[in-house]
Amino acid sequence: MNRRLPPWRTAVLLLALVVGLTACQVDIEVGIGFNEDGSGVVTVDVALDQEAAALAPDITSSLLTGDIEDPASGWTYNGPRIDGQGRTSFSASKSFASPQQLELVLAEIFGSPEVFRDFTFERSTSFAQTDYAVAGVVDLSDGWELLTDPELTDRLGGEPFGEPIGDPAAALSGVSVILTLDLPVGAEQQEVLALGQGAVSVEMTAQEESGTAVILRWVAWAAFALVGLSVLIAVAGYLLERRARERRTDPTISEESPVRTTGPSPEQPPSRRLRQVVLNPLGVLLEPGAEPAELLASFAAQRGSEADEEEAQRLHHQAILGRISPAELWTGLGLDDDPAELTEQFLAQYTVRSGARDFMAEMARRRLPVACLTNDIAAWSSALRERLEIVGVDTWIVSSDVGVCMPAPGIYEALRRTTSIPYENTLLVDVSVEHLDAAQALGMSTALLADVRPQEGDAPSHAVVTSFSDFFRRRARS
Repeated sequence: MNRRLPPWRTAVLLLALVVGLTACQVDIEVGIGFNEDGSGVVTVDVALDQEAAALAPDITSSLLTGDIEDPASGWTYNGPRIDGQGRTSFSASKSFASPQQLELVLAEIFGSPEVFRDFTFERSTSFAQTDYAVAGVVDLSDGWELLTDPELTDRLGGEPFGEPIGDPAAALSGVSVILTLDLPVGAEQQEVLALGQGAVSVEMTAQEESGTAVILRWVAWAAFALVGLSVLIAVAGYLLERRARERRTDPTISEESPVRTTGPSPEQPPSRRLRQVVLNPLGVLLEPGAEPAELLASFAAQRGSEADEEEAQRLHHQAILGRISPAELWTGLGLDDDPAELTEQFLAQYTVRSGARDFMAEMARRRLPVACLTNDIAAWSSALRERLEIVGVDTWIVSSDVGVCMPAPGIYEALRRTTSIPYENTLLVDVSVEHLDAAQALGMSTALLADVRPQEGDAPSHAVVTSFSDFFRRRARS
């Protein structure tokens, strides 16, 4: 078998020969630079100290082969150079389009998916700031096996470098692996690791704050404080004037009489005026109302998938969090058909619920905004809207876009921040009691859309409706 190695991997094998048979120092730096959308570039830089370069003066010229320059590998080779420490250094880089593709690129470095694994990238935004986080595991416990080639070892009689290594521990200490993480903002972070070292968890966070938004926030607070001060001054002036007037007109009040004061008025509850209706489209606007994960498991089983329902639910949960793509979801279920066709067939199960379009038209007539809050894959949600011509929705909050699912509070907060409408002025309509319980705890009004009304004694703590017409006959309880 003639197995082709990545361009830079040939260099690592040559360097391993130098280090294994001498006492030289080689640094292997793996840099991961991220863009805002989770794409980026992996760079592998190999540096020899002066002693190693002197022992193998032709090592860099040995790298200039057709394989290194072959664009099909996806790696871009950068020729040898002398860095600021007098070391001979050469590097290669390769881009990745997503955090999932990142692990595939990292697996090429040492020829194993176990060295760099479980890498994740997260980006969350809120007013005036954006937060980034990356985490993963680096495992160098295989030591020399990461720098050797099994086929070459066989040809050399079982010796990775053609002859025995005198002191393996000392040779291992001559190779260091440096992991550099670079998020879209902030300084780089480095982790220096030793060849042969066990699994190490690495993580990095960074935060970007909008200068303009911060200034506006401080201006708003300053304006609010000035308005508050003006109100206090006006109230104080009014009270002083009234007190003076009472002293002039009431002879029973003398200089020694106590001043009559009034306590603060009791705090009023927040207004419950309805300003927004929020629907979970999967089950409310669209039928069937079954859990999407259950529909997915049944759909996959009908097409020969051997994945059990628990595995289907796990993969579906990863997809609606935006951690895997629809294509990766179908592959994980063991379905090899075209992902686009599978998606189209799965979404064809959904139809618009009876009365939904009339309800949306009535909300538009009453000028009452409608938002949709859903645990779904963004691409699937968009496809359903287009295919079923769902109109009249002002705001869509899809779990895979925000990275959190109902009933977690984060997705409700994403809705509140996007619409700027308080929880107290929002009505959520859903088919899931669990989703409604979480919304109610935050202060929303809630309504459960059910096929039949519950029996007496079994009613949940939510208004229950069985059709859209119920909204115009009765008022939902909060």
